[in-house]
Amino acid sequence: MDIDWPLIIAGYGAFLSTLLAIPSLREAWGNRFQIDVSHVFRGDPGMGNEVHIRNLSGKPIILEYFELSCIEGFWPKRKIRYFEAPEDEVLNLRIEPAGHEVLNFRERYHFPWGRGKRVYIKLYFVGKKPVVKRLGK
Repeated sequence: MDIDWPLIIAGYGAFLSTLLAIPSLREAWGNRFQIDVSHVFRGDPGMGNEVHIRNLSGKPIILEYFELSCIEGFWPKRKIRYFEAPEDEVLNLRIEPAGHEVLNFRERYHFPWGRGKRVYIKLYFVGKKPVVKRLGK
């Protein structure tokens, strides 16, 4: 019986390199881009509405811009309204790993929400594709 040593050594090397790659793949998966968006809607313009953005990834992210919109009705009679936002406060907003930021919409920036209205926020992060999240139900 003739043992094919080069084949055994190559198989062992492939198995060992795959086994050693698992921890680095787990680390890369844990550091991927992840955010969580939640909200607090209030009917009082003085208290305002809030949108909470949490960075769940292991690296800081920069929020470059955002769009807040409300969709009423359904196709073909749907209406899309874009709301004015306090942009100067949030341009190039840095969110640290495991950190969060709150976007406040008070007084003239307060937006209506409720029955039949679907509120969406589109977030533009530096170096990432835009993220669209629905606020509310």
